[in-house]
Amino acid sequence: MHAEAMKQEAMAAAVRWARWRMGPTGFRELITHADVEMLRYGRLITRYAVRTGSWAEEPFRGGTVPPGFPLELESLDLWSGTPEELAARTSHPVGCRRCSGDGLVTCPSCHGTLRAKCAGCGGTGKRMSRARKNYRMVNCQQCRGNGQKKCVRCSKGQVGCSPCQGSGRMRRWLKVATVHHAHVGIWPDDPWLSAHPGLKQGSPHAAQWQGARTVASWEHAGRIPPSQLGPEAEALGFFPARASLEPGLEPLRTRVLSQRLEVFEAPVATVHYAFAGKKGFLKLLGSGFRPTPVRDTRPFRHRFACLLGVFFVSLFGAVFLTGAFTERQLFYGRHPAAGLVALASLGFVPGFGLMTASWLRRRRPDGSMLAKRWQDRLGFGLAGPCALAVLACFLFVRPSVQELSRLTAAGQLEQAELHASALQGEGNTSAAFIDARNAFVRARILEMDNRDAVRFIEPYVRTKEGTEPLEAERRRLREAWVAKALSQNEEAEAEKELTALTDEGAPAALVDGLRARLEDQRIEQGKALLAKGEEEEAIRTLLRIRTPGLASEPPGLLLSQAYLLRAQACSVQELHCRAQALKLAAEAGPMEAARNALAAFRSEEINRLAKAVRASGGVSHTLRALQEGERDAGILLSVFEGDAELTGVREGLLRRREELLRKHWPLGEPVEVVQALLGPSGLEERRPGVFAVRQVPPGTLVHLFVSQGLTRGVHVTAREHGREALATEALQQVAQLLAGKTFAAKDLARAGKGVAHVPARLGGHVALLGWQDGMLVEALLGKVEP
Repeated sequence: MHAEAMKQEAMAAAVRWARWRMGPTGFRELITHADVEMLRYGRLITRYAVRTGSWAEEPFRGGTVPPGFPLELESLDLWSGTPEELAARTSHPVGCRRCSGDGLVTCPSCHGTLRAKCAGCGGTGKRMSRARKNYRMVNCQQCRGNGQKKCVRCSKGQVGCSPCQGSGRMRRWLKVATVHHAHVGIWPDDPWLSAHPGLKQGSPHAAQWQGARTVASWEHAGRIPPSQLGPEAEALGFFPARASLEPGLEPLRTRVLSQRLEVFEAPVATVHYAFAGKKGFLKLLGSGFRPTPVRDTRPFRHRFACLLGVFFVSLFGAVFLTGAFTERQLFYGRHPAAGLVALASLGFVPGFGLMTASWLRRRRPDGSMLAKRWQDRLGFGLAGPCALAVLACFLFVRPSVQELSRLTAAGQLEQAELHASALQGEGNTSAAFIDARNAFVRARILEMDNRDAVRFIEPYVRTKEGTEPLEAERRRLREAWVAKALSQNEEAEAEKELTALTDEGAPAALVDGLRARLEDQRIEQGKALLAKGEEEEAIRTLLRIRTPGLASEPPGLLLSQAYLLRAQACSVQELHCRAQALKLAAEAGPMEAARNALAAFRSEEINRLAKAVRASGGVSHTLRALQEGERDAGILLSVFEGDAELTGVREGLLRRREELLRKHWPLGEPVEVVQALLGPSGLEERRPGVFAVRQVPPGTLVHLFVSQGLTRGVHVTAREHGREALATEALQQVAQLLAGKTFAAKDLARAGKGVAHVPARLGGHVALLGWQDGMLVEALLGKVEP
């Protein structure tokens, strides 16, 4: 084929390749030049065999073994003979590894015990009986329920070794296996050849493609000698590359069977092009000019990235333009032009994509541009009308006062609302708009209920421009709603509307009149609840009165009556309830009965507490009376704060308590005395009859033992009992706290060995001190339960 014709064919192949790779339709005009040449290459096919050896064994049956056999497999040449000869030369006897040459092994059935698992029941001793169709488990008849019976396979627990068949010796020989391989080496290392995987195959026709021819071929049994090769192999550089083309062979294991050397020649072409402002190339093989992986496709990737970026930018721009038009007011979102804006905005995506693709196709690496074609005008022809449509919608689609008036007069209030809200949002304050808006709002609220009408008026009133008629309508609506809420006893709604009227600057006379009706209704409700005896509901209702001066009658008398009823409902034990109710009744209003009841209650309680100060009898009884009186005095003082008489009575109770406990100690006293001496939180019950004392020296545990209401004994020890000694200073502090006495110095010293409990005395109480090798570990005062 002529060189120029080959160039034209190569460019045509490049155009076909570009069409399938997002190339433009006019790729031929992007090609700058094409180079065609002849490529000479070759391949070396090496066929070789690999032998592997392994030791095989069989039972030794006697006979003679030739001397001098090799035992090292690594140093043995596996090609020094046939596999049969190597097997005969390496044959030799060895001891059996399983039986160690004895010929006998332990029986696998009984493991040398002479008792094997019964085959009839599987070793369980039970089997299913089917007699008379009565399926049940019975003892196995073969082993009589034992699950085992005498082993019949062995003799004295041993059987013959199966690998060596009882001889104890094995015959070992070398087993050789041969595997054939083929290795193909290609040179030179040219990137064109990577597109032709057939060269790696051993077939004699795999190296041919269209336009290729065989220059020379040599074949030899074994390695090809250099003297047999022709000048073509030397010119192609075979001799320097031969070592890398042949496989690495192990001398004692492999052998070359044959080699075949082939030299080929084929046309190749390189097509250079300029696209998207960048240069690229494509290499092709054979007279058919098949594309190879050796190519520079950066211009295509650059073009794809640019088009992808333009697509996303234009898509986001379309979304932004559509939102900018529709989200200004509801008027624009529901206008028919919104669909036109969305459609025209989406038209920017293909329009800008075509414009970018045209610009990239025409751009040259040197900055020049190719001539325009008719396809290059498609992008601008699509994007231009879309831009004009979007601009026209933004400029000419507007709400109008005239349309608002017309729609209101025609009764099309939903469409009129769109115009009104849009004009209100744009800040239109013209007289024509105010008149049209007020007329629209008055017409619109006629179709709504009270609440919806108030909420509808709110946005239009906020402008404070000509909104006096709207404010009057809103005030009228709220007034009507308050009246309706009062008629339905909905106080919360009425209160909410009154607050709104006050915040909106409604006339004080109007608000006070409505509130007076609300307060009178609450007073009537309170009277009705008092008549039914529901004083708690009456109190809650009367306390909701916010402006008593506007009510027809003062609510104080009713509150006093309600609090007196609460005081009567309180039980005798609920002292705080009665005191608080009487105090609130006296403070609620000028009611003489409430003040007299409070004074009588106070005098009665003071006299009762004074009697508790003078209480007599046993220590336990007197302490309980004093504690109850002190508690009641505290409750009354929390209500009548700063009362001098109550304070004096409480101080008298405290003094009497101190006098009563002055000569008492916790040990040997009633529990009430102990609790009074140690405080309400000084004891913690661990179990019935055993209390732990809280306020003790650090690292010490103290337990009180109580029986029949009296403390009988005390147990003192360290927290780490048995590992730490009980400190004598801590023991003396506990003794002084609980018995008012301390141990003598001689009782706290001991030098003996072993464990012992030494008796001692603590005033009138008997004590035992526990020692362990001279270390004090515990102390027992009085009677301590184990």
